[in-house]
Order: sequence, then C-alpha cells, then structure tokens
Amino acid sequence: MSKSRQLAAIMFTDIVGFTALMGSDEKKTFEILEKNRQIHKPIISTYHGRWIKELGDGVMASFSLVSDAVHAAIKIMEACNAANEYQLCIGIHLAEVVFENDDVFGDGVNIAARIQSAAAPGCIFISESVHRSISNNTDITTRFAKEAILKNVSQPIRMYQVSVAGSEILVPEKPAAVVIEKVLRYCLSSI
Repeated sequence: MSKSRQLAAIMFTDIVGFTALMGSDEKKTFEILEKNRQIHKPIISTYHGRWIKELGDGVMASFSLVSDAVHAAIKIMEACNAANEYQLCIGIHLAEVVFENDDVFGDGVNIAARIQSAAAPGCIFISESVHRSISNNTDITTRFAKEAILKNVSQPIRMYQVSVAGSEILVPEKPAAVVIEKVLRYCLSSI
C-alpha cells in the first residue's frame, strides 16, 4: 500500500443540474458525461495534473502546481462554455493531503469539494490559499466572491472567482461582519 503526504492543488468539477438531466433524458445525460470526460482528461494531462477519479457527474484531480490547476480549470470551463451543452462548477483548494494508492484524502480534499459546491453555475471558485499562490500571475484574473462557513469546515473560507471568457462575473457578497456593522451604525445614528 503506497502512501505519501504532500502539498497539492485539489480540483473538483461538477455538472450543474445533473440529477434533473438524468431524470429527463438519460441517453443525453450519458452523452454529456462522455463529452465531459473528453474535455477534462486531455486538459488535466496537458497541465501536468493527475486524474484521481470520477464521482458520479464530477471529476477530482490533483496538481503539483497551483497555477497549473487554475489554468486547467480555465481551459476546462472555456471548452465547456464553447460546447454550450451543460454548465460546470469548479472548486480548487491548496492543502497538504494524503495520497494512498490511486486516491487522495484529507481535510483539504473536503474543503475543495465544499468550495466547488459553493461555486455558482459556470464559475470557478478558489480558496484564499490558491488566490495567494497565483496573485502574481498576470494572466489569471480573480476577484473576491464571498466568505462562508462550509459544511464540516470549522473556519470560514474566503473564496475568489476566477475570470473566464463566457462566464458571468459575480458581484461579491459582503461579509456578514460588514453588514452587521452598517446595521449597528444605522441603528445607533437613529437614537
């Protein structure tokens, strides 16, 4: 049993509305799954990534370099947008994880999956650790999206959206503390 601990950028992708697609047209949904594989596999390989596994309608991959993970996600999203058959949500997190045989485990994997779940349809969301790692890459544009407490994650996670041609740019959500502060100031000013 091969086991190693290392720093990695973990990427999760997911097809938006997959369950509804399966319920309405099973044959078409399987065609979309195959198209999704055809888009993902060569791009992950081109950017030196490791295809870990498919999780139903999602894909999990790992990358040694954060910039490779983000560039791969951008290319995957652009290819998906160009195909115009379905939408993806993508999440990426950088953390120390455990590789065992052909799988990967650890809290960082769970956080990457939760970030993907928090991403809006057609968007790539990255964690703050990914954002810091790519902040000096002039060919990658990001903007703060939101801060949230994710399921089974003890600390709030700040998430950023990666700009992709053909994807909507979201208006950043205001952190709860800023909203509460404004409400308190308003209430105090009316006294």
